Amino acid sequence: MIKKAAKGTLMVASLAVAGGLYVNTVFDPGAKPIPVEKASAHYVDKQAVINALSTKAELVGLTGKVAKTIEYNDSEWYGDKTYKLAATGTFKLGIQTADIQVTTHGNTVTVKFPQPKIISVDIPFDKARVSKDVGMFRKDLNEAQLQAMFGKARTGAIDDIKRNRQAFDKAEASVERTIEALIKPVENVKHIEFMEAK
Repeated sequence: MIKKAAKGTLMVASLAVAGGLYVNTVFDPGAKPIPVEKASAHYVDKQAVINALSTKAELVGLTGKVAKTIEYNDSEWYGDKTYKLAATGTFKLGIQTADIQVTTHGNTVTVKFPQPKIISVDIPFDKARVSKDVGMFRKDLNEAQLQAMFGKARTGAIDDIKRNRQAFDKAEASVERTIEALIKPVENVKHIEFMEAK
């Protein structure tokens, strides 16, 4: 019975001491707050970014029209032969998504992609317009000769596209916007940076 009372007295004393700790605690508004353990940070999942980009095999930056005219002249003493072939069509500039390089750091995604290139050129032979002026004693060009003219027109059109720096600049800006639109919805992405691919 005496032992039990001693235990009870000891417990009351302990509570009193503990209570005193709280009673004597003074709130100091200038004191620094005790740091609370931060929740685990959420970073961008690189594979999620790659998956978002992989929804498209290629990114078309610019679609345009192209036209090229080729002339054929052959003059002989017995008559002249002149042909004019006008080829028209469309082209696409862009990149393959497989060529895009992605790195992630925290909530930032860094993207590198190559300069856009010609993805396709569609200049149908059967849409080419041919005008001719053939003397009475001259023969018309045959199918093979017309195909050769068309081939030169197509090659010339592609060369014109390659020299069109403005078209490639527009394509690059458009590809960048498309990449941004694909990556932004990925969870935890807050910043997207673009770097020139070497």
